Amino acid sequence: MTTPPAPRLGHYVQAFFGDYLTAQRDLSPNTVLSYRDTFKLFLAFAARRHRKEVAELGFAELGPATVLAFLADLETSRKSSVRTRNARLAGLHTFFRYVAAHEPPLLDLCQRISAIPVKKAPPPLPVYVDYAEVTHILGAIDRSTPLGRRDYLLLRLLFETGARAEEIARMQASAFRLSAPYQVRILGKGRKERLCPLRARTALLIRGHLREHAGRELAAPDVPLFVGARGEALTRHGVLRVVQRHVRRASPTLSTLAAKRVGAHTFRHAAAIHLLRSGNALPVVRSWLGHVSVVTTDHYTEIDLETKRRALEASEPVPASRSRPSWKKNPDLLAWLEAL
Repeated sequence: MTTPPAPRLGHYVQAFFGDYLTAQRDLSPNTVLSYRDTFKLFLAFAARRHRKEVAELGFAELGPATVLAFLADLETSRKSSVRTRNARLAGLHTFFRYVAAHEPPLLDLCQRISAIPVKKAPPPLPVYVDYAEVTHILGAIDRSTPLGRRDYLLLRLLFETGARAEEIARMQASAFRLSAPYQVRILGKGRKERLCPLRARTALLIRGHLREHAGRELAAPDVPLFVGARGEALTRHGVLRVVQRHVRRASPTLSTLAAKRVGAHTFRHAAAIHLLRSGNALPVVRSWLGHVSVVTTDHYTEIDLETKRRALEASEPVPASRSRPSWKKNPDLLAWLEAL
């Protein structure tokens, strides 16, 4: 009796990415890329741990002990946060559940890996820049050059729309309505679309930008809004570099910026806080940012001290007591304690 061949790891990794995630589940490109990054790290770690080449790895080398060691390495060697650690584990859970459905002999191994729990971690309070800091950053951009005008529009859109970096990077000319009412269609997470209004001044800047950088306005709707030096669409990392470059330039003249770690997502938080301070209800902010649940948006109410301060000022103060406390009436503190 011949022994059946062991399941091939490479076959299932290719099927997982080439068919399951894309054709069957139709996940967004960003989600697939996140899973890909997880597997690049995981397989490289497993190869080092077992002193093998990646091509030589099998399911026997990818058991729960290896997964737990990988998660620990993420937090120690790579200094990943608990949230990042949990996101990597979620990708591995998905893969091994997929394998379990196709390989009954591996069911026990897959179940033990799927049972590895996520770590509890308090959600971090988001860092944001306030309106004065945003205007300071924008005001420090040299708009006398084409690159400066491009960067100014990019940062202005980040703040005005609250879009994510990848959403800005994917924007094309066809997404904009540049006649009243001005608006942009944003493709968000999970391919969920939302419409965001634009100010007339912003629409004017976009029209001028398309003429200057694309060489045409809306004749070719697939023209990317923001391109790099090689004429290719900016990536989300390119968007981040633009933000960081101008924050560094603006920081020396505004001390509060130097104390903050500002990225592209910081402008998204700033947009949410600005909308809340302007008197907008949470459902409006949720729709503006494209959150699935208002619970996610509710986090901004936790960090907006200005709104809390106004609520305190609008409420009735605690009346001051006119009677002296009992311990002040009796100068003998020990006697007072004895009388309690």
